This record gives sequence, structure tokens and C-alpha cells, in this order.
Amino acid sequence: MNGQLLQVFSLAGLLGIINLDFLRPVLEKYYGESWRWKKFDCIAMLRLTIFRIIKRKNRCGIIRYLKLFPEQAVLLGFGKKLPSPKTIWHWEKIRLGLKGFRELFNETVWNIKAMLRAAGIVLAKFLCVDSTPIQACRNDKDEFAQFNPHYGLFMYKGDTACCSETGIPVDFGIDGGTNFDGHKLPEVYKRIKELLKQIIEGVIGDCHYNTFDNHAFAYLNNFKLICSFPENAVFDEKGTTENLMEKYKEFWQDGEYIPPPVNFLHVLRMLSRLEPELVGRYFKNQAFQIKDSQDYKKLRGRRSLIENEHSVVKERTSLARLRSKGKENAELELAMSLLAILITSPLFLLQRGESKNLMRINHYEP
Repeated sequence: MNGQLLQVFSLAGLLGIINLDFLRPVLEKYYGESWRWKKFDCIAMLRLTIFRIIKRKNRCGIIRYLKLFPEQAVLLGFGKKLPSPKTIWHWEKIRLGLKGFRELFNETVWNIKAMLRAAGIVLAKFLCVDSTPIQACRNDKDEFAQFNPHYGLFMYKGDTACCSETGIPVDFGIDGGTNFDGHKLPEVYKRIKELLKQIIEGVIGDCHYNTFDNHAFAYLNNFKLICSFPENAVFDEKGTTENLMEKYKEFWQDGEYIPPPVNFLHVLRMLSRLEPELVGRYFKNQAFQIKDSQDYKKLRGRRSLIENEHSVVKERTSLARLRSKGKENAELELAMSLLAILITSPLFLLQRGESKNLMRINHYEP
């Protein structure tokens, strides 16, 4: 069946058969006047944006293309008249903008989550967090546009969080080109938990996420933090059980409001609020001691697969060739690209009753 899908569906044909009606209430919120949709339907405009992103064309180029192939415009939901490039720009940048596309992204993730649950799959039980470079314009004066010597690019960082099992993206954001992305874990975790309204059992990240603060945050929020360690990593003597007990006794003796230690779990709970960095050191040590175990390596290995999928996502959309000016524009382009991938891959396959290899390409274009 998979081979047939690749042979049968053009990109426009695939977009024409996907049911996007669940997004109509979101889209209509951004056009209060019903008469505005009489000319170009909101779902058709959304299909056009997705078509443009995956075709890797600018707004003028996509209209020229559709005028050459009017049968594809029909599949997208347009009649004889097409919107002008300026209309597309206004729809994407002004009418919807970053806020609208994030809401569309979240609604699509929620819809995918419900269909996965029906198939017995829990979305984002474990999260993989990663960042990818998004090039900035040379004359970009935005403080987040920075030269990264590792990539050799004047760039932003596009941060994404994906389900470790399926590879489906569930969150995104933009940070400075050289900014340390590990500090954003609490923000990302809380945003995803609020969106999905479920327990997240673990987060998998690179060594940037392997900080004392993040380990303490993971303990307080009851999830596993699985990170890579640099080759020169060593056991932290400050993060031992004995050192934590001694530190607790100091607080107990100095402050009458601190109860005597009952057991080590009690010590961890109290110190997580009094000395969170010390608790982070303890749990980083615990991870260091099991980093070579098969279970730890297996979970950490999922991140490598997600990195490969990110490379494919960039090549499938306009992100690889993008030159963004301004943080908000970069985040908007990232939102549109991820939404395009969600709709043409996992959403399409789940609507057709499939639940495996959900991030694969399902059309023979572009």
C-alpha cells in the first residue's frame, strides 16, 4: 500500500483529500467578517501555504506555477481566480501571523494525539529536544541573529521538541544563533504539558541540557532526564549522598523551622527547594553512573534518529534555503514548515488508518 501511495498522489492531490475541517474554527477566528471567505476559502488558503512551503517557492513563484498548472489549483480548492502574491503575504504575515500558525500547529498536534490514542500510541511519552540552524539575512540587526562558528553561519537556532517514538514535532521556538538552549527546558516542558494535558515520562537532550538546574527541575516534576556526557565528564564529589546529608544538617541546626532528617528522600525534597543546584548535582551523578547501560543508551539513541528526521524536514520545506530577517519572521517560517510536515505526513497517514512510519513522504513531488 505504501508503494501505491507514493505512485498515486501528487502534492496537490494529497492536500485535496486531507480533511482539514477541524482547523476551520481556528482560521475563522482570524477573519471576523464572513464575506472575506466568499472569494477564497480559508481551508484553500491554508492548503496553498502548505503547497508553497513544500514546493520551496516564494509567493510570486507559487502563483506563476499554479497558472501553468491550473488543474493543481483546482485540487487545492481554487476556481479560475487565484489570490495575488500580496494577498498570500497579508494572509500569512498579518491575518494569521505567528500567533495564528502556532494555534493551527497546536490544534493539529491535539488532533494527531487523539488519533494516535485510538491506535494505542501515546504521543510524546518521551520527548526529544534538538535545535537546527536557520540562516539570517546578512543585514539583520535583530539581537538574536548571531554568527555561530560551529556552523559557520549568521543564524538563529530553531528549537524543536518531538515525540521520541514517532518523531512527530509537538513544540517549537527560536533562540539566538549562539545562545545556550539547555536553559529553555522548563519553559518547553510546561508548554507541552499544558498542550497535551498528560504525563511526560522523560526528556532526551544533548549535553547542553545536562545541567544541574535541569536535573533538579526533572526531579521536582517527576520525569527522567536523559542526556549525553562529554568524554571528559567525571563524577561530582559535591553531589554525593553524604554531602547532601551534611548540607541538610547545617540547615537543620541553623533554622528551627527545618525538621530533622527522616530519610534521604526527605532530605532531597527539602534541599530541592533550599539548594536546588546541589540536588541537581546528585541526580547528574546518578545519570553519570548509568550512562553506559543498555537502557540509557537505547533512549539516548532515539535523539540521533530525530536529528536525521530534522535534516529531512529541512530539505522537504523552505527552511534549508530560508534567509530570515527578524526573530518573529524566523519563528513564523518554522511554524509554517512544521505545520506543513504535520499535515502531509502523520495527519494524512492517520486519517487513512495507518500508524507506522508516520513521518515519511507520501507524495511524489516536489
